[in-house]
Amino acid sequence: MNENKEHGYMPNDLLPPVRNREANSTNRLSRLDIQRASTDIKRFIEHRLEEDLGLVKHTTPLAMCAGTGVNDELDGTKSKSSVKFIVPNQDIPRGLSVDEDHLPKSAYEMNCEVVQSLAKWKRLMLDRLGCQVGEGIYCDSTSIRKGYKGDVTHSVIADQWDYEIRISKEDRTVDKLKEFVRALWKIITDCEDYIIEKYPNILLDGHPSANKRLPKEITFITSQELHEKHPDKNPHMKENAIVREFGAVFIIGMGWPLPDGVPEEVRSPGYDDWNLNGDIIVQNFVTEYRHELSSQGIRVNEESLMAQLQHVGRLEDAELPYFKALLDGKLPLSYGGGLGISRIIMLLLRTGHIGEVQVGVWHDAHFKQAAAAGIDMIPDRIIQRRKRHHHHPKEN
Repeated sequence: MNENKEHGYMPNDLLPPVRNREANSTNRLSRLDIQRASTDIKRFIEHRLEEDLGLVKHTTPLAMCAGTGVNDELDGTKSKSSVKFIVPNQDIPRGLSVDEDHLPKSAYEMNCEVVQSLAKWKRLMLDRLGCQVGEGIYCDSTSIRKGYKGDVTHSVIADQWDYEIRISKEDRTVDKLKEFVRALWKIITDCEDYIIEKYPNILLDGHPSANKRLPKEITFITSQELHEKHPDKNPHMKENAIVREFGAVFIIGMGWPLPDGVPEEVRSPGYDDWNLNGDIIVQNFVTEYRHELSSQGIRVNEESLMAQLQHVGRLEDAELPYFKALLDGKLPLSYGGGLGISRIIMLLLRTGHIGEVQVGVWHDAHFKQAAAAGIDMIPDRIIQRRKRHHHHPKEN
């Protein structure tokens, strides 16, 4: 089936159903109010990361030297590899007439790549900063993930609060993982209460979604248990089914194959322990679709790293500087992950598309299909857009 002929750029079932499109808050909040509310959410969550978890905000890298093993390779496929570039590190004559292709190569040239996530870099920082058990950092990171096809929750621009906390050997348990997840979940649900109180027009009076809230308690389920409940569904359909039942879940155990030979989620072997990690996934009240907010976990130790590298057939990666340091016991044990900034804002503001709260890079066909569904995406260029016929004064 040619998806472009059948339903345009993306499947229509990813867009908000027609019955929910008026519930999109961009129909009631002005574009300025969307920005004000987004900023309020960011300030609230960063304050609580500092107060509840004792984290310190750290400056954030945008790019790294290639070939060290520090950058995140995501699922390891070529399409999801990092964006690479060369830093010449030489004095280049100024002027439009300069032919840079014929300049001599610098001895100081650097092969670099854009950050995909800070999963491994943050662990280096815990050591550099001398963090003790229970201490940690967070960053507001932005990365480019060129291998993702954009849809209502996926953008090639990925922004997240990347956090990392030093733990002890005794903390490498599922119970400790759940403790961290509950702390983060409380921050998210408290933020929902705060932002709806400050901007009540987020909700559409009389619409069924106006009475819905995130559950105060998150449900834990292992990827094995989820597979047993829905053995005939693919991973996303399993997740749709479970969030319809519970509202919000944390799926434990991402990376190892399930009985059907397919993992719940393909994961890099180099940062999370696949037995001690997972995702926070909720049901979006506007799209009614699964909505992933966070991937996180207790990080690999020497044993889990080697087992996971062997499983994916990449034992040679153990020779990379980062992994050598880990295997030599030079890196602290830690727990960490990322909270999707734009995904959380989209969820709490009840918009129908991540592009309504984030400047992404979208195909013209994507803009067109989204606009036809009443979605007001923020453009990166001049785009023919629908006119907005409403404007409400800002909420106080």
